[in-house]
Amino acid sequence: MESRKIVFVDNINNRLIIYNEHGLFDCEKPVSRHPVDVTCIDGNTIVVTHNAEPYHIEIINIRNKKIVKMIKTSNFCYGITNYSERLIYYETGSGIQTVNITDESSVTTVVKVEGEHHWNYATTSKDKIYRTDQHSRTVTCYKVTGRKIWEYKKKSMLSSTCGVTIDNDSNVYVASSGNNSIIVLSADVQHICCLLEDHGINCLY
Repeated sequence: MESRKIVFVDNINNRLIIYNEHGLFDCEKPVSRHPVDVTCIDGNTIVVTHNAEPYHIEIINIRNKKIVKMIKTSNFCYGITNYSERLIYYETGSGIQTVNITDESSVTTVVKVEGEHHWNYATTSKDKIYRTDQHSRTVTCYKVTGRKIWEYKKKSMLSSTCGVTIDNDSNVYVASSGNNSIIVLSADVQHICCLLEDHGINCLY
């Protein structure tokens, strides 16, 4: 973010906790029930998903701590990211959805995922979308058009997969809350390693 702030989601206490670039506490912002994931639009504006009713996504200005907009959804929402002026998010019962930030009525399903799968996260890098599925213990890479490129599934490595992010070399980092570790997949999924295992980190999301 341009403001160089770090934003954490506190799902239990229904708030965002914000730190400055030096890692010092800046402020906290109450939000609607059960916030799950957060992404930024610009240096002052962030977007938060929720897995509680009423179903919606919040757009918040962290400078004045006000809610700018609420986008209605059809079900619980989990992982979210911002790609080319569109929000890409996972919605239970629908799958990976996209919506225009300025026109929230134009919702499109990119990847259909049927069933009541919860705690799926999504992120983007270049022209690809990456999704974790806690139910099937998988990490899947798609083109932004929705075409599947690859899927990685190894239950011994991926136990309760949650948050996902990508580095500049297209390595994929996955939070595995079941074994309290970070799993790293190379861009071609040929090399896999485990980070931070047994470092006293619990319940990674």
